[in-house]
Amino acid sequence: MADNKTKRFQVAGGVVPAGRSLVVPDYEGFSLPGADGCRRHEIFVHVPAVEAPPGGFPVLYLLDANADFLLVVETLRRLSRRPKASGIDPVMVVGIGYPEGGDYDLDRRYEDFTRGPPEIDDAGWQASTRYGGQAAFIDFVETRLKPFIQSTFPVRENQSALLGHSLAGYLVLDWLCQRPQDFRAFLAVSPSIWWGREAMLGRLAERKAPFDAPRRAYLTVGQWEEEPAPWQVDLAANASYASLRRRRAMIGNVQTFSEQVAKTYGDGMTVRCDLEEGGEHSSSLVTCLPRALRFAFFEGD
Repeated sequence: MADNKTKRFQVAGGVVPAGRSLVVPDYEGFSLPGADGCRRHEIFVHVPAVEAPPGGFPVLYLLDANADFLLVVETLRRLSRRPKASGIDPVMVVGIGYPEGGDYDLDRRYEDFTRGPPEIDDAGWQASTRYGGQAAFIDFVETRLKPFIQSTFPVRENQSALLGHSLAGYLVLDWLCQRPQDFRAFLAVSPSIWWGREAMLGRLAERKAPFDAPRRAYLTVGQWEEEPAPWQVDLAANASYASLRRRRAMIGNVQTFSEQVAKTYGDGMTVRCDLEEGGEHSSSLVTCLPRALRFAFFEGD
């Protein structure tokens, strides 16, 4: 019997080998150690296949890159083919991921993105116990990753954005509360604000520092994030899950946080909050990307 290396599929017009690898164009990848020299992050870099503009490319830093890098890059590639029509010019993407695991390395994700365990009493939570490494992760990005990117690639760091979905979206907003000067735009998609809502709102209320340049904050959440969607029949029949959705208050938290960001930063922060009609948690990143990218990098939006 032929193994996978020799197996072939018959298709119209010819024969192609099975198991052919997908080639990702305009992509570079490498591992980068943290300050301790041990804990490494896998870095995924997309450099547009066009001449860099004066000053370099705008740069998007993407969390959960193992899961979301291809989606974001292919969306950007398609939209930036006709920037006058789409409002989106070529953008460099720097994805931050992990060498281990598949789409998500859950233990390291919970550790990197959080200050500690979630605030709400969630008996159904099955996460890791490795929380609280957020400060070290932010330090890695600011002191290790960004200097390397700036010295290696043609980027315009005064036009940088940070993008995260779900728990990564929570980190984006917590970062905004602490260090709004680090990025021009903060893009939080279906952010899990419930993880540390009260502490994060408290930190936001303490913010006083002025900006050296205007900043932007984009928050979006799906219509069906506080109750099961019509097609989620099994979830609707699970009373404990429905209760959990209500307690996490994804829509209410996004709306409240957006209002507080606008109030705190005033004219220094342009805030946009979208409710994704027909959207739910797993689809929100897919459907919001064109608007989020345009908001981050197009001056007229």
